[in-house]
Amino acid sequence: MAFAKGMLVMTHAGAGTVDIFDPTKRRLIAHVKDMGRPRGIAVDEQAGRIYIGDAETRTIVVVGTDGWQVLQSIPMSGSPQSLLFVPDARAVFVVFGDKNAIGAVDTSAQREVATAELDGRPVYLASDPRRELVYATLQDKKQVVAIDRQMKVAKRFNLNASLPTGVAYDAKGDRLFVAVRYAVLSLNAENGTENARVPAPAGIDSLLFDDASQRLLAAAGGAVFSVRTDGRFAADDEMAVEVRGHTLAYDPTRKMVFMPGGREGRSKLVILKQSVGGAAPAEQTQSAEVR
Repeated sequence: MAFAKGMLVMTHAGAGTVDIFDPTKRRLIAHVKDMGRPRGIAVDEQAGRIYIGDAETRTIVVVGTDGWQVLQSIPMSGSPQSLLFVPDARAVFVVFGDKNAIGAVDTSAQREVATAELDGRPVYLASDPRRELVYATLQDKKQVVAIDRQMKVAKRFNLNASLPTGVAYDAKGDRLFVAVRYAVLSLNAENGTENARVPAPAGIDSLLFDDASQRLLAAAGGAVFSVRTDGRFAADDEMAVEVRGHTLAYDPTRKMVFMPGGREGRSKLVILKQSVGGAAPAEQTQSAEVR
């Protein structure tokens, strides 16, 4: 899920749709239908384009934010999962779920232009614009690798932990945050040295870093987990929710966290409001049925 043009865009793999949710009106305003198995999302806000990985058809579907209509489909050499748009590279980087590789789509040419073959299974991506690198967690290798603009492995960080998943980069602190089994790590982005770690729930998938509040938010199955990164690196809060969610989106203007998931055979969207002062999610404000 991701924000585009002020709307929350969510892939719905079970229904073969992409749902567009208005966070002000608290209702769905559009659907992109007839997709196979939509997964990752990347947004080029300036160009008004949303890139959606369709794992079933091995394509990236491009949707315009003006009218929410499909503009084109880009054939891919693998089954797209996680996506990341990097503005300065004018590229969308793509994790292929059916092979150990990451692809790159040129957003000017609107086609796949390169592939980086890896020796492990990539899961999530994060961009380091200072070094012009893209970091990828290799879940089965206990590693994070950094891919350069030539789609070569420029750095390799070995972790003293297992099952790395979510990853996020803090440009101000030049830190890399990585979710691993039962912990979240803070790494030096230059050499991969572990600065600190905090115990965390099992099953963390995605990580989201909010630069303004200097906090990490993590989707941890049936909870939203928060970590303070300013000063002492420490767990801040763990908020149980009504659904099992694997991804998050954060609206810094409204200070709200959104987690989609399922409950009792229905798809739900849980909305959490941060407590006063920008601390961790503390108050559940709504659980909306989205399908």
